[in-house]
Amino acid sequence: MVQNLKLHKLVLKGYRKDYLVPFKSGLNFITGPISTGKSSILEFVNYALGSKSHKDYLEVKSSCTDVELYFDIKGIPYKIVRPLFYFDRPIKIYEWNSELEDFEDNFLIFEISSPLNSNSLSSFLLEKLNVPKITIANQAFSFRDLFKYCYVNQSSIDSENLLDEKNSSTAFKRKPTLEVILNSLNQLLHQLRELKKQKREDIQKFHDKKDAIVDFVKSVELLSNPQKISEEKQKLENRKLEILEELNQLKNNSKTKDDFTKSLEARLFILNNEIGKLNQVFQDVNSYKGKLSLLRNQYNNELIKYDYLLMAHGQIQELDFIHCPSCSGEIKKGEYGKCCLCGSSINDLDAEEENAIKLEKKRLKSKIIELIDFIEKQEADMNEILNNRSKLIKKRAKTEEKINSLQQVYLSPFICKIEELNREVGEIDKQIENIVLSEKIHSELLGIISALRDEEGKLDELNAKIKSIEEENEDFNQIIQQLSTYFFKTLAAFEFPKLKDAYISDKNYLPYVRNVKYDELGSGGAVTLITIGYFLSILKISIQLKQTYHPGILMLDTIGKNLGTSDISDSEDEFKDSKIFRLLVKHLADFAELNENNIQLIVINNNTTTDVKEKDVIMRFDGDGTKGIKYGLIDDLGL
Repeated sequence: MVQNLKLHKLVLKGYRKDYLVPFKSGLNFITGPISTGKSSILEFVNYALGSKSHKDYLEVKSSCTDVELYFDIKGIPYKIVRPLFYFDRPIKIYEWNSELEDFEDNFLIFEISSPLNSNSLSSFLLEKLNVPKITIANQAFSFRDLFKYCYVNQSSIDSENLLDEKNSSTAFKRKPTLEVILNSLNQLLHQLRELKKQKREDIQKFHDKKDAIVDFVKSVELLSNPQKISEEKQKLENRKLEILEELNQLKNNSKTKDDFTKSLEARLFILNNEIGKLNQVFQDVNSYKGKLSLLRNQYNNELIKYDYLLMAHGQIQELDFIHCPSCSGEIKKGEYGKCCLCGSSINDLDAEEENAIKLEKKRLKSKIIELIDFIEKQEADMNEILNNRSKLIKKRAKTEEKINSLQQVYLSPFICKIEELNREVGEIDKQIENIVLSEKIHSELLGIISALRDEEGKLDELNAKIKSIEEENEDFNQIIQQLSTYFFKTLAAFEFPKLKDAYISDKNYLPYVRNVKYDELGSGGAVTLITIGYFLSILKISIQLKQTYHPGILMLDTIGKNLGTSDISDSEDEFKDSKIFRLLVKHLADFAELNENNIQLIVINNNTTTDVKEKDVIMRFDGDGTKGIKYGLIDDLGL
């Protein structure tokens, strides 16, 4: 197996700095005390690859904006950029430019949605991994279904709910997903056979449609030969042109006019021209009258303002308020000649101001009288224009009547011939319509035949694909038996206490130990070892298969939580034994070293053992920051 998906680095883009986590082939061990951000590394990898959300890490929230994940799929590099804490925002994916040996500046935008959406991150990742499009119980298979077999967090171990198998709304996809990962293509075969059935139905519909068109052509005697269709259409169009030319000559001959007719037409032209000029003059005068009326209204408004100023000045100010108009409280009378509300002095207009206003009123009245006279003159002009136009229209009507009468005399000898030719043109148009219909039907028939050939070709491809899968598909019962063997040997390598009857059920594909289901052993340590052994065994068998859709990554969070990681053993819990923990770590390290070129094993734990080589510890935190080691993932808080 060649690793399908390989991580290179995780970067948290920060306000003050960026926080980098490098990854390599084989074992990647991250160690340090609690609350230093170890588990969040795996969670952010999971989030970048399409998880709906992540926890609300306060240190990260105050320090970072985005997560970047650098990885490759089948050797081709990609970079994902996703906003932190804004879970509904789209994801950016940058593709690699081999000529520049760098990522493109432009990026693709994807959504966190169903793989049925071609613009979803899941659809993109599945396509690049060459995972076939499969539906499981009418739901699309997604990358998230696949990645569940790559990430083991402590909450799934503590809840004793392996792969969410106790959630009825999602558990139905668990078994088919394992079959897809281990290349048991039963689901794909079923889907291809359904597609084959649909293709056959589509092909039959095309045959029925083709037969119906052929029968229709025969029944209405439409032309079916493309060459004959074209020749007949051209022949009819040529005949139509000949008839139209003959009609044109007849009409020209019928329009022989004497001098009187020509003089009438010239007179009609002059009348139309004069009527048009009068219409334009009327519009101009009417527009000008409207502007004068608007000016008269403005002068009247000014006159009203002056009248109001002369009549009202000083009188409103002298109003004596007994009660306040705002609060209704009683108002004490003040000094005479001052406002009873604000106390301002009340002044009347002097004689000079009053005379100036009266003079301006007189001037405005004079202008208004002049405007009214001018408006009345415009109205008189408009009436005169309308009368003149009416006379011209009557003259035009009489002229047109004389011309029409003369034309009837000239045309009468040719009317029968013109009508005969027009009927022939109508018949030709109907024949051309039938030919156009023949062309359309023939074109549709060719389209159906072409589509039929395409569908038959696709059916042949489906048959070949189904045959190939049926020949190469391995017996999944044998794969489950092999998986059970790997599972038993893995637990034996951990020295699982009282190990017996350890297997993977061929009914539900879940692990059993001591002949009971994993969640019935009553020990957190037992569930931890079984869970790790289960996922590790799936990865092991994937390496041995000819083809697998396993990404080739396994992320294990806090493997020693329920185990005895120190030399002090717990006599009441047989799994709290430091030896078991050391053997677990040793087995993981040995497995990763043996398959370094094929897998990535990313392990989180508070401490490690001497079996983990220094080169395999990619991040080490001390929770202090004073020993030359990083405090944690966010290592600059308080600086």
